[in-house]
Amino acid sequence: MTPYWRHLLLTIVLAGAAGYGGVWMGGHRLASQPPLPPMLPSVVSELTRHGLQGLTTQQEQQLNLIAARFIAHRDELRHGISAANFELANALAEETSMGPRTQAALERLKVTVGALQAGTVEYVLELRKVLNTEQQAVFDTKVVEALMTEAR
Repeated sequence: MTPYWRHLLLTIVLAGAAGYGGVWMGGHRLASQPPLPPMLPSVVSELTRHGLQGLTTQQEQQLNLIAARFIAHRDELRHGISAANFELANALAEETSMGPRTQAALERLKVTVGALQAGTVEYVLELRKVLNTEQQAVFDTKVVEALMTEAR
């Protein structure tokens, strides 16, 4: 076997071993971390479906309509975030600095993410209006817990 082929084979074996080792270590490291807390929309959705006692049929219908509207709006905004990320990636690739296209793409991304956050808060407040006083107290507690958990 010539030195070229020997070196090539050695490189392939070492690269494979290093890749396997990295995947193995990463998998063990991720597995040992505590799970992420549920995001606010997940908490709200679970609460309105299973955690609130005494929902009337009319309340359930209103909550479902509000949720369906929010999901459609959220999906539009997520698509906008993906498009803004793509635009940012292209601008960075071309400018390789914080040039005007990169700044514009970054601003678009910030505006879209902000709109998603604001839409989520509006969604929560709209749901709250449908609930009676006792249900609102439970709802408020769970929403605050979710927000406090996300802040950690």
